[in-house]
Amino acid sequence: MKIAILKIIELTDLGAYVEFSSPYGIGLSFFVGSDLQENQTHDIELSIDDNFVWGDNIKLSDKTSPSIGYLSKELSITAEIIAIEDDDCSALRIGSSITLISVDKKNHPLPFFVDLTAGETSLYRTNI
Repeated sequence: MKIAILKIIELTDLGAYVEFSSPYGIGLSFFVGSDLQENQTHDIELSIDDNFVWGDNIKLSDKTSPSIGYLSKELSITAEIIAIEDDDCSALRIGSSITLISVDKKNHPLPFFVDLTAGETSLYRTNI
């Protein structure tokens, strides 16, 4: 996914919390790496480390297109679940990007859109 860093919120030794713009909206996440500057664009991979529980931080969505937003330090995502394995590993598609999440199997025909809220997200550069 291509993003642009809008604002560096907090620098750390491992990276920075950044506000970013994507084709799907504006989000807030931890960007792993150094030499970050505002207004830079990057190809990134989104990592989501939360465990998801239906009805708590993930639910079926009425929407049919991906979106990204944030409230406080939690990333809100509408995306499409395209696979759920028996070990609860699920493939989540946000536009053309795929990320893996952990969520209990849902007895629902694939693919389907979900709304989720995640507090443990990281951005990693790709194509470097």
